Amino acid sequence: MKVDARAMESESIQFSAQEREQYRRPNTARLIFDLCLPWVQAIVGAAIFIANPGVLTWLVAVLLIAGAQHGLSLISHEAVHRLVWPANKRINDFVATYFFAAPAILPFNIYRQRHLIHHRLVSKEGDTKNYYLRDLSGIRLFKEILKSVTGVDYFVQAFSALDAGKGEEYDNFEENLNRDKRSLIIVHLFLLGAFTAFDPLHYYIPTYYVLLWLGPMITVSLLFGKLRSIVEHQPPPSGYDSSIETDFFRNTAGPMLRSVRATWIERLFFSKINFHYHGEHHLWPWISYQHLPKVNAKLWQGRELGELREINGNVVVCERSYIAVIFRLMRGR
Repeated sequence: MKVDARAMESESIQFSAQEREQYRRPNTARLIFDLCLPWVQAIVGAAIFIANPGVLTWLVAVLLIAGAQHGLSLISHEAVHRLVWPANKRINDFVATYFFAAPAILPFNIYRQRHLIHHRLVSKEGDTKNYYLRDLSGIRLFKEILKSVTGVDYFVQAFSALDAGKGEEYDNFEENLNRDKRSLIIVHLFLLGAFTAFDPLHYYIPTYYVLLWLGPMITVSLLFGKLRSIVEHQPPPSGYDSSIETDFFRNTAGPMLRSVRATWIERLFFSKINFHYHGEHHLWPWISYQHLPKVNAKLWQGRELGELREINGNVVVCERSYIAVIFRLMRGR
């Protein structure tokens, strides 16, 4: 599919001061409920295996826990934009660090730096999120799955992020990294103790922490994040038909932003807290996740899903499901 940039009408959409104030604030009761859901999912997953250890129950547990862990990282993302507790940055960052980022082995302060660079350089050279640069066509999807479930890609990405932190665009990188190390150690010592309390300790080795937390985190949870990222930012493989060369991946007229309506099963694994409305988030990163569905409905009212639009300098599209987009990219379409 190729789209002629000249045939697209550029749209400029803004919000009033009243809307900006309203959309930034989450409802506290719903916020607390939503923040608890990934932990409930993780506990249910672990309980399934602990109550009846076996290969099948372990696979079910891994999928549920990995989806929950991915959800923890998405809540950390919300906190990066100071939207978990907008009224107080210290509370926002403390809650994010110790209850969501550190359990997901995500160094929160470093992640905030990297993520803000991603917003500034989406689809351009230097973007800190680069999973969407990968081609999924043909057998390549299965290669990406293999790299994830073996844990190889996790360590490649981790070392790459640490190396990139030496660049000039990162302020106080070492100081932030040391702060993040402390939170990671504290939280994971607690998790190790919690899992050991239920662990039969075969040969005095605490295996549940590895089987039910560390293992899913560096394999399946990473895979969910990788596939989600590809869906969110990868343009159609055939590129963008424009007579003008651009700085964006596949020569799009602007950063590629894709939202997804998402099925309930996709929300279980790919998209907690309305993360599937990713295009709207990038267009207006100050909007709380709770208000993104309303903005999406307004934005696409009377429009066809799958229709490319140019909004505020970005190429934006809304799709029906993650799986449909993944399989379409796999077919090279």
